[in-house]
Amino acid sequence: MAESADVKPEVNLVIVELHHHSQLLKNLYDILSLGHFRVTLITLPQIYAKTGIDLEAGSGFMTVCLKPGKESIPDFLQRLKPEFEAADVVYFNTVRHYWGALNKIPLPPVSIVRTHNVHCDLAPSTHLYRPAANSFSVLRHLIGSVLIGGEWRLKKAFYDRIGYFMFPNQPITDYVREKKFVDQRKILEPVVPFGYLGEPVHESAPPEEGCVTIAVTGTVTNQKKDYDLLFNALKQCLNDLEHPIKLVFLGSTNANDGKSIVNRFRSLESDSFSLDYSEGYISSEAFERKVASADFFVAPIQTVVRCRKYYEVYGKSKMSGVENDILVFRKPSLVISDYPVGREMEKVVDYFERTEDSLALQISKWVNDRVFDERKAAFDTMTGYRKEVIADRFYQLCRQLCG
Repeated sequence: MAESADVKPEVNLVIVELHHHSQLLKNLYDILSLGHFRVTLITLPQIYAKTGIDLEAGSGFMTVCLKPGKESIPDFLQRLKPEFEAADVVYFNTVRHYWGALNKIPLPPVSIVRTHNVHCDLAPSTHLYRPAANSFSVLRHLIGSVLIGGEWRLKKAFYDRIGYFMFPNQPITDYVREKKFVDQRKILEPVVPFGYLGEPVHESAPPEEGCVTIAVTGTVTNQKKDYDLLFNALKQCLNDLEHPIKLVFLGSTNANDGKSIVNRFRSLESDSFSLDYSEGYISSEAFERKVASADFFVAPIQTVVRCRKYYEVYGKSKMSGVENDILVFRKPSLVISDYPVGREMEKVVDYFERTEDSLALQISKWVNDRVFDERKAAFDTMTGYRKEVIADRFYQLCRQLCG
């Protein structure tokens, strides 16, 4: 392709999402709209409906191919063979099932898969979740899905066909390199993070006088975050705080342990501590209003989590959504020390050890010294997470890979 100094040639990009990451598709749409891309999105109606993408309001750079209700996934993908053959780059936003059908589609020399669960996807045989304790379900999975269904074999065949892998952030990229889960030459730098730096948000209402608001994002359950650690730390430091605090749970409390967690924190309520939570669904308007009022996040992330019949390690093989929340809402955060966020994001983060003493000390410091106000200014320096910068870096990468 001839390229002049004034006109950049478009990259014909096909994006495939047959699973559930609607928000990540919306993030991609926002980023790619600022680059020189012609995009074909191949997805399912229920996934696309949740993205909130408004093609009529866009620049016309994207075409969407939705699977009709009665058509099978294999037939759908085969019917779109011309789109795959015409692509400069095929980008798989999520791959979880349909390995046989995916192995039959034509791929251009440049194909990229975004890997969300490194252990489950790239090294399943060595990362079964508690195989002794879950022997029956693991054995049933190995016989039904792996031996009879051929999941591992078909998955390996697909990944062997893929040209390149991209991971959510630098710590996970470094972990995959260290463990040599894939050919080192296929590992790309994480130039397309899951999220991007949001616009500054102005609070619609003034904060409560003298009150510091701390928020925890995600479903209220001990499976993903250590609420026991947070409770004990708060209980320890409340008398040392120079300002009253409000703790906001920005997620559903309908998990099995959600209500008991809420009741435990409510036992701390006093003139110096209040709890804000929602019993059911939180509307987007309510969520945005509550997150806008937060001064900072606390992320007591559980390290090891179950992913189907396998286990993942947050910060090494899997990324927590708190990274996107920090970026999109421009909220500084206290983060558990065994979850590295990468160098640039550390401008707006402080770590704490997995002990109540360490977390209590950091909460006291951030509240009493208003450390979060100092950290907020650093968001303006995080140029690598600006949409236009991400779009340009991905465009340059695609051009380089396409030769």
